[in-house]
Amino acid sequence: MLTRTLALVAAITFAPVAKADDVKDAEAKLKEYLGAIKGSEAGRVTALTADGVKETFPDHVLFSHVIPLYPVAREAPPPLKHANVIAIPKKKDGKPILITDAKALEKFFKENARPVKKSDEGDEAVKAWLRTTAELNQDGFFKFNVKAGPSKVEGNTVMATGEAPVDPKGNMDKGSIKATITFKEGKLASADTKVAITAGMRPRCQATKLLDPDPIVRLMAEDSIRVMGSSIKPYLDDQRSKASPQLREAIDRVWAKAMAEGR
Repeated sequence: MLTRTLALVAAITFAPVAKADDVKDAEAKLKEYLGAIKGSEAGRVTALTADGVKETFPDHVLFSHVIPLYPVAREAPPPLKHANVIAIPKKKDGKPILITDAKALEKFFKENARPVKKSDEGDEAVKAWLRTTAELNQDGFFKFNVKAGPSKVEGNTVMATGEAPVDPKGNMDKGSIKATITFKEGKLASADTKVAITAGMRPRCQATKLLDPDPIVRLMAEDSIRVMGSSIKPYLDDQRSKASPQLREAIDRVWAKAMAEGR
């Protein structure tokens, strides 16, 4: 009994550490890969560890790399685009895989997704498809809520469906990404994806106008920042880093107000 208890405690204690090490090792490889691409530092990197990604790709750690289009669009350095997914193999000698569009994503799924033969595996796979597709359609400010299932199983075929609606909170974004993907004998056979999203409000120069001599301009800038809420934080941090003490104080005041309002 004691042996079983200790084994259970060990599993609970050490399993998360191994997963954290996988991500840490992958981050180091990603940094090396991006370091060879001049201009890639403009992108925001996020590890994709939820929405079925780690379950569907047990041999890889996936990251999104997004160069925001707002407040000023920057040119993406080749071979990167403004929105990318980069898969880092866990194998020591594995090379990073750059995914920049739906065609490359489908190829990556066919070659690297775990076999999908059950309903729950289909649910995880379509969530991973939606999450990665969402990142490939990211402008730096969309927030997507991934939903899926239940998948249908008929013989050796699994049909998985799901949707990733955008969160309209703050930015007033609209639309969703819908997908139906089919697996035959465990392998991806087809993928039907419909992307219909519309961007709402985006940061442009609002933070720089918080001290404008015109009180109406100041109020308009403050209202815009409050409406965009938490999604605008990276933009505000960037503006704050190069602002005067007076402007930093104004940015902090508006940010605190937005957070107090639950935005």
